[in-house]
Amino acid sequence: MRSFVLVPILLVMVVAIGLAVCHAVGLEFHAKEVMAAALVCLFAGELAGAPLLLNRGVDQATMAQSALVGTVIHLFVCIAVAAVVLLGHLPLGPSFVYWLLVLYWVTLIALVIGFAQAVRSAPTAGTSRQ
Repeated sequence: MRSFVLVPILLVMVVAIGLAVCHAVGLEFHAKEVMAAALVCLFAGELAGAPLLLNRGVDQATMAQSALVGTVIHLFVCIAVAAVVLLGHLPLGPSFVYWLLVLYWVTLIALVIGFAQAVRSAPTAGTSRQ
């Protein structure tokens, strides 16, 4: 699956672009919050690909359901970590939530592109790969 490779690459690119923009505008970068949000999105993005890996070789309908489960896993992991950080009063500033939001959407887009390709390449119902 391409999303296993695409997610980390996009995370590094977005963090680098964010660093450049913060530096150009004169804002503080908040490296601790950015790295925490990137690690959360990396973990959630890689975990979201597990249902598709477990269902290799199935038809398109099952693959589409696996892709839906993957996006739900991605969402719930990001929400759960954000709730723990906010309600647990962890020493991360509010910029963690903003970075998590940006990185969530970037990884979701990468996952959906990879999931759509996996669904498209799956055999249609009635045919199977041997």
